[in-house]
Amino acid sequence: MYNDVIGIVGGMGSYATASFFKRLLDAFPAEKEWERPRILIDNRCTMPSRVRAILYNEKKDELGALLSNSVKHLIDSGATKIILACNTSHYFLPYIYDSVPGAKGKIINIIEETCNMIANSNSNSVSLIASEGTIECGIFEEYFKKQNYSNSIELHYPSEEDFYKQREIIEAVKQNCITKTELNKLVSLINNSCGDIVILGCTEFPIAFEMISEDSISKKVVDPLQCAINKIKADIE
Repeated sequence: MYNDVIGIVGGMGSYATASFFKRLLDAFPAEKEWERPRILIDNRCTMPSRVRAILYNEKKDELGALLSNSVKHLIDSGATKIILACNTSHYFLPYIYDSVPGAKGKIINIIEETCNMIANSNSNSVSLIASEGTIECGIFEEYFKKQNYSNSIELHYPSEEDFYKQREIIEAVKQNCITKTELNKLVSLINNSCGDIVILGCTEFPIAFEMISEDSISKKVVDPLQCAINKIKADIE
C-alpha cells in the first residue's frame, strides 16, 4: 500500500496525458488493483496555448492562474507528488510556487530530472527537439546552469525547417491521427540531430516514438516523462 498520491496536471494535450497515465500504471505492476498508488488527473484541456503565451505574451497571466489552480486542486484533493505533463508549462513554475503554498515540495520537475540524468551520463553533446516555446524560454539551459553543467554540455536546437516538422508531429498526436509520414519525420529529426543524446522535449513525441522500430533510431533518446516516472518510483517505493 502506497501512502503517496500522484497528481497529474494534464490536457496539454489529452492523448499525452492518457499515455502518461498508462505508463504510470505499467511502472507499478500489481496482482491486485489496490496495490497501485492512487492517481489523480486534472485533464484541463481548456487551458490557453503555452507556446503562444511565451512567444507572444498571449493570455500569459490567465495561463499561470489556471495552472496554479489545477495544482492547488490536486493538493486539496490529497496529491503528494505532482507532475505537469507538459515540458513548456514548466516555464510557469515560479508563478505556481508564488501562488500555491507548499507546491514546490510536491511538484516533480521533469526538466530538472532530465538535466540531472543527462549530466550524470558520459555525453556532453545534447540535442533538444521541442516546441518553439520550450526553446525560446530557455528552460533546459536554465536547469543545466543551475546544476553548473552548462560549461560541459553543448545543447543543440532544431532548425526553422525542423520546427515545421515538429509542429506537424505534435498536432497529429494531439488529434490522434498519426501516420507513417509523421513517424518518418520524427525518425529524421532524431537521427539527423547533432547531439549524442536527443531529448524528446514535448510530451507528444514519446507517443509517436513508441510506434517507431528501435532499429531505425541511431541516437540515444531521453524522455522527460520517463525521468519523472523514475523519480516517483525512487521516492515512494
